[in-house]
Amino acid sequence: MGEAIVGPSMSGGLSVVANGLRRILDWPGRISIYVGAAALVSMVAITVADVAMRNLFSQVIPGSLELTGLLTILVTLSAVGVVEIERNHIQVDLLLRVMPEAMRKPVIAGALMFSLMITVVTFMQVLNQTQYIMSNRIVTGVLALPEWPFVLGAAVFIGLFAVALLANFVAALADVMALREVRAHAILIVWILAVAAVTWFCFRPEWLQAHISPEMRGFLTIALCFALIFLGVHVAAAMGVTALVGISLLIAPVASLTSLGTTVIDVVSDQTWSVVPLFTWMGLLVVASGFARELYRSAYRWIGHLPGGLASASTVACAGLSSIVGDTLSGVYSMGSIALPEMRSYGYDMKLATASIACAATIGVMIPPSIAFIIYGMITEVSIGKLFIAGLLPGILFAAILITLITVRAMLNPDLAPRGETSSWKERLQSSKDIWPILLLMLLVLGGIYAGLVTPNEAAGLGVFGALVIALATGRLTLAAFWQSITQTLRLTAGIIIIFMFAMVFSRFIAISGLTQQLADLVIGLKLGTYQIIGAILLFYVVIGMFMNALPALVLTVPLFYPVAMGAGFDPVWFGVLVVIMVELGVVTPPIGVNVFAISALAKDVPMYNIFRGVLPFWIAYLALIGLIVFFPSIALFLPSLM
Repeated sequence: MGEAIVGPSMSGGLSVVANGLRRILDWPGRISIYVGAAALVSMVAITVADVAMRNLFSQVIPGSLELTGLLTILVTLSAVGVVEIERNHIQVDLLLRVMPEAMRKPVIAGALMFSLMITVVTFMQVLNQTQYIMSNRIVTGVLALPEWPFVLGAAVFIGLFAVALLANFVAALADVMALREVRAHAILIVWILAVAAVTWFCFRPEWLQAHISPEMRGFLTIALCFALIFLGVHVAAAMGVTALVGISLLIAPVASLTSLGTTVIDVVSDQTWSVVPLFTWMGLLVVASGFARELYRSAYRWIGHLPGGLASASTVACAGLSSIVGDTLSGVYSMGSIALPEMRSYGYDMKLATASIACAATIGVMIPPSIAFIIYGMITEVSIGKLFIAGLLPGILFAAILITLITVRAMLNPDLAPRGETSSWKERLQSSKDIWPILLLMLLVLGGIYAGLVTPNEAAGLGVFGALVIALATGRLTLAAFWQSITQTLRLTAGIIIIFMFAMVFSRFIAISGLTQQLADLVIGLKLGTYQIIGAILLFYVVIGMFMNALPALVLTVPLFYPVAMGAGFDPVWFGVLVVIMVELGVVTPPIGVNVFAISALAKDVPMYNIFRGVLPFWIAYLALIGLIVFFPSIALFLPSLM
């Protein structure tokens, strides 16, 4: 291809601008983290004090829920700009990986343009909300606290997010200019025109409204969403852009802008969302305190002598850790760093070793607390407490199936996974004593929810408080580890909330478009049986899981399929368990497979292709679990029925 006439000075100048923007963000980013940390600690203190007063003195802290909701704004959004500077927001980079450099770099720049556009629009709408709240002097119901400072804080954090996106966009633009290639610049121009066109139709939808039927508008907007996601636009931004365009086309631009501003504030000020940072913080405290290692050692003492005992021990440890952590990647990193060296030293086949940890970590979405269940519950308004309890037996069952599969494979081929040494009963009992902190936290969290003594949010606050007390009492938590757990909690929470924030706007567009009703009518018209309907839905999740991570898959598909499932007469809790299992199957399925990428980072000498090959036999375990839950729904519904 011919070279574009672009001097190196332009690329260098853009790089200087990008670095300058990042330096400008440095101190506001630090202050934001401090604000979020203070709000997080305050949230725990209020939650624990409220539970203690209610159960000990039959009193409540006045306005505790509304105060928690206001603090949730600061906790969930404080790190969103920092996460963008670190380029850790969730995106699907499947196509980007296979593109040649001359295509990939302008596509990255174009994707950032879309993200920047929707973020700037959101910033302006949240500022408008702030002005409206100030001018109308809106205060909270019990404490009469003015709401505008917290909403203004949300606007500031989203503004920092926009500046971070601008910095990354300018840096990406510098990379494109440095290529000095006509093809790259032509692709960039196409992206600029695409962003301009989409923005134009957001505010001037008259032409499309006149020439395209409402049904086709909804379909094209959905197609736009998936196209943007697979072209590397932040998942959150893709849904935001889609919702903005879709509602403008179906109703009016003013309706889409109003919906954007009000929904964002409604989501981040919902005190129910406090459960995400609190459970995340509890899990990080447990991992930082080293309790995961004790759990693995205890599991190894009990079953390490079995064929494939080390791999089975990591499965048991993942199940136990999942009852505290609530996400899969924590299980991968924790158990991978502990168990992989052990299995390597015993001569395990590394395909089996890496795949067993990647698959065992998915137990984290079933055994509560589970971020996936929280998101499903927030979208569908199904009881999060019942979802938590519903996942308990399937999680234990899945662990048993995995252990059985590992044991049988090791018996048939001892070279795959040699036995470990047999521990004495004294050693087993002694190791069990070392895991009392995890057992205590499980009792505190799950016992409180199951008994109906606390809500999931309160259980999360008590869990954080319990983890802190135990870690400090045992001398396992340093000040540096404590601060790192807070900052990591804020980062992970920001990455989740920004997706759900725009996903709720996207859900409103789906509801307005009538697509869910059309889909339900189509299914009813086909006169499919119960098992055919659930089979079709599960097959769809297998396909979408191949290309999309669990969180985006949930927020994109549940608004579509939940009404269909309810129309078919499925139990909402049972359906939630199935959906969560299916989206989690995607984290070990090529080509995305985030758990595989995570374990590959720990076992750098094992080709990713071999890890994916090692995962394939474990699909038997997933299919067995899904089949049992479909044909025996009581596995998921028995415990919730007792609540």
